[in-house]
Amino acid sequence: MSSPSNWREVARESNLNGAELLTVKLDDHQLVVGRGEQSEIFALDNRCPHEGYPLASGDLKGCELTCAWHNWKFKVTDGSCVLGGEGVRSYPVRIRNGGIEVDLADPDPEELRDKLMASIEEGMFRFDNGRVFRDVARLLQTGYSAERLAADVVAYDANHAEYGSTHTLAVAADGLRLIDRYPGTDALYALAPALDICGETNQRMPTRELSDPIEYPVDQVGDELRRAVEGEDGARAEGLLRGAFRAGVSRQEIEAWLFAALSDHFLNFGHPLIYLIKSQELMERAGDERAEEILAGQLYGFVLSTREDTLPYMKAYSDRLKSIEAELPELWSGADGRTPVDAGAVRDAVLDGSSGEAFDVVLGALRAGAAPTELARALVGAAAHRFLRFDDELDRSPDVVESWLWATHRFTFASAVRNAVERFHSPDALRFLFQAVAFIHSGRGMDLKVAERQVIEPESATLNEVLAAIWSRQSAVAVNRVAGYLQSGASLRELRETMEDLCLADPVVRPIVVAHVLKTTVAAWEEFDALDGHVDQATSLLATVRLLASPIVERRVHELAGRSLQWVVNGVMPKKLTQ
Repeated sequence: MSSPSNWREVARESNLNGAELLTVKLDDHQLVVGRGEQSEIFALDNRCPHEGYPLASGDLKGCELTCAWHNWKFKVTDGSCVLGGEGVRSYPVRIRNGGIEVDLADPDPEELRDKLMASIEEGMFRFDNGRVFRDVARLLQTGYSAERLAADVVAYDANHAEYGSTHTLAVAADGLRLIDRYPGTDALYALAPALDICGETNQRMPTRELSDPIEYPVDQVGDELRRAVEGEDGARAEGLLRGAFRAGVSRQEIEAWLFAALSDHFLNFGHPLIYLIKSQELMERAGDERAEEILAGQLYGFVLSTREDTLPYMKAYSDRLKSIEAELPELWSGADGRTPVDAGAVRDAVLDGSSGEAFDVVLGALRAGAAPTELARALVGAAAHRFLRFDDELDRSPDVVESWLWATHRFTFASAVRNAVERFHSPDALRFLFQAVAFIHSGRGMDLKVAERQVIEPESATLNEVLAAIWSRQSAVAVNRVAGYLQSGASLRELRETMEDLCLADPVVRPIVVAHVLKTTVAAWEEFDALDGHVDQATSLLATVRLLASPIVERRVHELAGRSLQWVVNGVMPKKLTQ
């Protein structure tokens, strides 16, 4: 609801002559007052919304006022911007007894929010971060919740992304983990990475046309949706999902259907499972208002994703999994935890054994009654070691495709698998364990040679000394200092917050790299907590610090040019060490 009217006289009508502009300062307001094309009197905020320069120093022609500094142009009738970015606030004006009165009352927050959200979406469409960030700050000033805004951004991504939901979803959920330490308008710091990658990814992308809802018996729609995904019938799958929402099916039940569909294939480097876990987390904080759009965007991505398990590098693993499909219900029902998991044996087989040994160590543990959740924890430990072993020279080599981002994915996918096994109570969840085995094991080609791997020697250090090593790109020193910090009994909360804040402080630049750095840091701390008392508890943190302290290659324009020439001219593509 808008505030009560607050009409105040700001000038006499006789003060305005021709195109003259008056500056009026009243309470906390600074206005520019003038006459428009039809001699109508207007009042605008005198501070240009771009950088705050006075509009009264600008040029009024007809009904357009031009800012002298950067040539932004505004319609004086309503403050809308016709050249530049966002609009400027316009105030109601009336004439009483020769006096010009302006209503300084605050506008209706809901009406203001609608305008700001429309401007934010226009800014994301144009990938104009300045406009988007300024308008988000204004939106947060109205009391709009950061959680609701995060869901809005994810829904925008879901509705515009060409191939289904993108990293925007994961980055928004990760930003919300930090939001409690960034109250009020400072929430922009935590939301900025999601806004950035959403704008870059969806620049100039039109709204994706959604399939019409399909009515289907509720007790059968989950299986039918799964068949539609398997048949790559995206329109039918999306229609079934939207119809289920219309029928009142809960988000949680629909998510269970999506988990089941995801278990059928290892999709697109593990992104879809990561996104589904992240969307659950986001909506648990933000509510279900945008759930249909968000899940529809993900489902669209499921259908279009590469089925990695059908590719040659995964054939041995997928063939083994097919051979035990009939056994999965029995394995699930017998997984009562009666046999403890030998985490070291799982780690060693998955890291250094053959594909058969890696598969069998998990299958044997399940047949012995090991709990899937404990196996998932052991696989997180193995993935953390694979991540820690990454040969960072590969990141700088133009001759191979693998990079730091490839290394992080083994770990963040293992984290998603642990979450999925804990949340998705079905024999189908066991497939995720074997997908994790395949993905982690197949990453061996990225490992440093044994003689080149760092021997970690814990070093006593303060948080400032840890940060200094990271910023100076001394990765081995940073790892040793964090190892020492962990042993010292110093505040883990302060270390966590320092690492999280570092991710927002531009240690990397490209939105896709920022997304992976933030996602990996959040996952590292989540798994540190989840692996409490586990032999590999600290490994994910050490690997993440090594990532943060490494000189990551972000711009690959020259490299891409070379690869393109090699392919087009010589018919040679760069090597893949893991596929």
